[in-house]
Amino acid sequence: MCWLAAPVSAAALTVLAPASVTPGLKALAVPFGTNTGIAVTVGGGARDKVFEILNSGGAADVVVLPTADLITTPRVTGMIPLGHIAVGVGVRAGTKAPDISTPEKFRAALLAAKGVAYADPKAGTSAGKVIDQLLSTAEFSRVKRVPVQGLAVSALLNGQADIVLQMLPELAANKEVALAGPVPDGTGVDFSAGIAAQTVNAVEAQAFLSFLTDPANVSAWKNNGLEPIGH
Repeated sequence: MCWLAAPVSAAALTVLAPASVTPGLKALAVPFGTNTGIAVTVGGGARDKVFEILNSGGAADVVVLPTADLITTPRVTGMIPLGHIAVGVGVRAGTKAPDISTPEKFRAALLAAKGVAYADPKAGTSAGKVIDQLLSTAEFSRVKRVPVQGLAVSALLNGQADIVLQMLPELAANKEVALAGPVPDGTGVDFSAGIAAQTVNAVEAQAFLSFLTDPANVSAWKNNGLEPIGH
């Protein structure tokens, strides 16, 4: 355990991350700040927005993104794996959630839907690409797809679709959605964290990375929709 264990710095950290991993990061930023005196601000938004900030040299100390993205960017160093976030299945609040407890029941629910909303993969979102790959397989070829620019849940709320596939923590946080559960075959995205090339707080950033992967924080991650590596 090498994160800073006493209030020794007035430094502040800016963490860039997409919405699906933000709840866990915010939950851990509070005890980290209490233990170290280092304030942590979590923001960023969509994947493309995070890269826009990185490439323009904007404020950034720690970056959390899909592992595949971090592997290929020179703007982030010291990558460490965090874990896996599943794609969730949701319906409009107040309606009955389908039984998706097995792959067969999940497939049947999607085939019966008047529309299945998900992020348009052309928008560059990691979830959209993963979901599009799933729906492109032969067994889902007859699913009525509703690709959405922006949040997939919008098509659920405006009546274009009656099932939404979106990152599980995002659906769980939306009070207008009833969560049926995760896609039963484990479809989802692996996330990792690293230090932004433009940081001037490298020591503090490394301390936060160590805190994120501390075994004592496994439950905080799980409670916020991310399954840590090895757990």
